[in-house]
Amino acid sequence: MEIRSDHITAEIDARGAELIRLRHCGRERLWQNETGAWAGHAPVLFPVCGNCGMVVGGKRYPLAKHGFARGSVFTVEELRENAVRLVLFDSEETRKVYPFSFAFAVTYELRGNLLEICYEITNRGKIELPFSCGGHLSYALTEPIGEHFLVFQKEERFRALLHDGDGLLTGEIADMGMGKELYLNETLFRGGNTVIFSGLQSHKVTLFSAHRGALAEADYSGFGNLLLWKPENADMICIEPWLNLPDTVGERLEFEAKRGVVRLAPGASARLVQTVTYF
Repeated sequence: MEIRSDHITAEIDARGAELIRLRHCGRERLWQNETGAWAGHAPVLFPVCGNCGMVVGGKRYPLAKHGFARGSVFTVEELRENAVRLVLFDSEETRKVYPFSFAFAVTYELRGNLLEICYEITNRGKIELPFSCGGHLSYALTEPIGEHFLVFQKEERFRALLHDGDGLLTGEIADMGMGKELYLNETLFRGGNTVIFSGLQSHKVTLFSAHRGALAEADYSGFGNLLLWKPENADMICIEPWLNLPDTVGERLEFEAKRGVVRLAPGASARLVQTVTYF
């Protein structure tokens, strides 16, 4: 389905409630898998982000990395010229890997140069609902990654949490320096590496091209973690706000006790919003 504003035209797939195309002033701004490196565009992550084990009442459930929303077919609840709302309800299949009753809605709205993505989670059950969610939005680049840098809202000490080949945190930290600017290069993402920042002071970051100037500004207020990732030798980057972090090697905490996991009382709802302004 397609929505549009004066400057943006976007296409959303009901499978995964995923944004699959976004053209701003006639230029495609989402990764379209030109090299065959990654078939995603902007997956929606729910009820976990990354490699995060689902342990409830001492029982481990076989929940896949990033959860099941990205492979589920959502129902289109509302479609307007500039907005669409899609919703996913728990089912017999979801309860096999996530034993809770929920409604998970994703709304995309376009206003001028701005894209707003709203995630709304409602507890439809009679017990407390723990959940996490996040975004995996891609940014298509017209030059190599080394021609780009990020400018954060505030001065930051860039301390990246390191992970192993399974995406589990090792407990090690890489100090990437201090400042507002973070310069990007292919080495940062070698071997499928993800740059994981937790506890940044900034809630906004702007992606710049050394030649074209500002490309996009992401506002991820409400999310405690920010991750950067790209396939090797692909002219793109994903800027990903997450609620939870991946598990640490050997971790077996109950899901509700994990850092970043939100707990909802029966009947309660939570709303999280990220926005992107394109230039």
